[in-house]
Amino acid sequence: MGKANVQLIRIAGPTQPMRRLAEVDGLDFERTSARRLGDDRWQVAGYATDEALDTLRERGLAVEAVVDSEVLAQERKVLFEQLEGAQAREAAQASDAERPGDA
Repeated sequence: MGKANVQLIRIAGPTQPMRRLAEVDGLDFERTSARRLGDDRWQVAGYATDEALDTLRERGLAVEAVVDSEVLAQERKVLFEQLEGAQAREAAQASDAERPGDA
């Protein structure tokens, strides 16, 4: 999904349009999050761009924002900063371990 502004959403609707979610550009959803809401209604969670949200609504599906794009972007920034810091510490530890005569 790249660096486009996305938000975490829940999508709900009838079986037929829900089966076509994979056709929506800008939508990344987890099939294992699908749950049946009723006889012919399902819900699934995913990440969507604004364009994907428009498409989903045009198809008559209900869309609920779970985490909006600004909050999600900030959370991703913090996560990636933490990962980069951990990788730098691991690289420094590996470098220190490889130095001869430091035992």
